[in-house]
Amino acid sequence: MGATRDVALSELPIRGISINPSTASGAVTVVASDSGTIFINKYAGTTTYTLPSVATGAGKMFWFFGAIANDVVVYGPAATTVYGPAALGRTFTGTGAIGICCMVIGDGTSYYAFAISGSWAIS
Repeated sequence: MGATRDVALSELPIRGISINPSTASGAVTVVASDSGTIFINKYAGTTTYTLPSVATGAGKMFWFFGAIANDVVVYGPAATTVYGPAALGRTFTGTGAIGICCMVIGDGTSYYAFAISGSWAIS
């Protein structure tokens, strides 16, 4: 018998790209309907992407990619646990390097951050 699926990732296909250009803000609010979006950061400074509430994040996934050498911060909303490599916290930070990339998936109670490339830390 195969694994039991706790949360269906019904929106896993990539649905679009959102580019945060160099002239934009260093803060982006992600909403549940952004699921399947690749967020490309070109902002000339640290950019913080705030995830939607965990209740609306069930079965949602978001990609984050650094196109310039600046930090990318993925931030969980209040009372949210983000599970990352070897730790858990509320903030998942990619160190400023071109090509850093991570994917974040929600299950309705927590978010899970997967470091795809580059150096990421959770706090």
